[in-house]
Amino acid sequence: MNARRTIALGWGAAVLVAAAATSPSVGISRDESVYVEAGGSYARFWGEALRAPSRVLELADRRYAPNHEHPGFAKGLFGLTRTVLHDVAGLTGEVQGSRAGAWLLAAFLAVVLALWGFDLAGPMGGAIAPALFFAVPRNFWHVHPAALDLPVTALLLATTYAFWRSTSASRGRLSTAGWAITSGVLLGAALATKHNAWFLPPVLLAAWLLGSFRGRQASHGPASEGAVGVVGGHRFPWALVAMALLGPVVLVASWPWLWHHTLPRIQGWLGYHLRHENYPWMYLGTLLREPPFPVAYPFVVTALTVPAAILVAMVGGLAQSGGRIVSAWRGRGPEVSIPTEWLLLLSSLFPIALIAWPTVPHFGGVKHWMPAMPFLALLGARALVTTGRRLWPARAAAVTGVLAFLALAPAAWQVAHVHPFGTAAWNELAGGAPGAATLGMQRQFWGDAAVAVLPAVNIHAAPGARVWFQETTALAARQYQRDGRLRRDLTVASGPEDADISIWQYHQEFRDREFRTWTEFRTTRPVTGAYLDEVPLVQVYARPGAWR
Repeated sequence: MNARRTIALGWGAAVLVAAAATSPSVGISRDESVYVEAGGSYARFWGEALRAPSRVLELADRRYAPNHEHPGFAKGLFGLTRTVLHDVAGLTGEVQGSRAGAWLLAAFLAVVLALWGFDLAGPMGGAIAPALFFAVPRNFWHVHPAALDLPVTALLLATTYAFWRSTSASRGRLSTAGWAITSGVLLGAALATKHNAWFLPPVLLAAWLLGSFRGRQASHGPASEGAVGVVGGHRFPWALVAMALLGPVVLVASWPWLWHHTLPRIQGWLGYHLRHENYPWMYLGTLLREPPFPVAYPFVVTALTVPAAILVAMVGGLAQSGGRIVSAWRGRGPEVSIPTEWLLLLSSLFPIALIAWPTVPHFGGVKHWMPAMPFLALLGARALVTTGRRLWPARAAAVTGVLAFLALAPAAWQVAHVHPFGTAAWNELAGGAPGAATLGMQRQFWGDAAVAVLPAVNIHAAPGARVWFQETTALAARQYQRDGRLRRDLTVASGPEDADISIWQYHQEFRDREFRTWTEFRTTRPVTGAYLDEVPLVQVYARPGAWR
């Protein structure tokens, strides 16, 4: 087995093992609780459809109705792994069984990153690129939940990689047609995972068109110094034709909800997201509420959440890519593939710029521009390799290794330090969790942090106590109970008025819920809580007699 494949498979296995080992401590987020239920329903459809094929459309309407505002591919995968690992083999709980599908796609992302990193910058590039992605605490957290954000990131990266190989002079084992067909199928899977995949073909077309303007560059050589023979060419993008033909076919084929009433349901799906109204400026924090910061929101949040040393590598990679284009235009970089540079630049910047658009809803977290992160990792890895070569050409590998260690060691410590509270991770520029709290930034997202107080609730809650989980959904509470992580005698309350115990999680736009709890319970003193660097993320309040 060659080095390229060994590095890629090694990374895939490492991510899969790390995800499985660290997942049990990660809580269930709002989105995940819905997707776990939907995935289970979708898995039941396939079993029922095989037994009663004459009723397939009726079954599709019933089983795919849950969460039909999002496509079914990733959730179907979650349901498949849950069926195999939980329902059949009994090896895991239903949540961990569902998450295994997400872990597989995370491992796939690591493999593609390693392959592309190797193509761009040799063995060191292949080894470093996945590390730069997964050593970002929020990215690492997204490896775990059975949600849509990391899966669509993996599929978008793979689609772009297949597009790149289809337009390159060196294509490996697949022909141009093979890579084009692969890109079409992968785009279909991405479309069938999340709607932001619709933006990918225009970005690829723009990158190809920009690559056709070569300035005074006479020819294209290797994609980068030290590459392994992959040449960045400028062939006609047949992959875009394949995407137009195969993408919609894969979307419909993998989403039985569209098997009849197809056009009206596609219109309803797209219309739901076009009309989505969610502009909670409280997400932004004190620092970001005044103009022009709301427009800069994704750029600023990225700068405050990516570990500082990795951020420097990524910014350096962006600068290097821009410099390579300028040098090639001036005739000083004949080895540069301009189409490759434009593809990497646009793929790195467009997802962030899209969320910065003033009319786009600003949600919490970094998940909506996560598709930019693998490309920033690729650019950062290449920048580190290039720096190592220039600092000491005779010992380039050793110097690059030292640079990678300096970039990754603090980030790896942050990953371990904040786990399982990945959504509460802020970097050195923000001052960590305490500094971000002082700035008024969001302390955590989506209700997963409540998992930290469940052991105390199980021990101290009075029998039959009514618990208001606030940001944690009732679905998540029932999933905790079915997986044995929450006592089954506890019931879910709808508010502080009918609750004995209130689990408050710090979320800016829901601060009124804490005040309601204080008023109803007549106390501001929590009975327990969860903290990160002394910053409260979760606090639990109880009526007299409800906490033993």
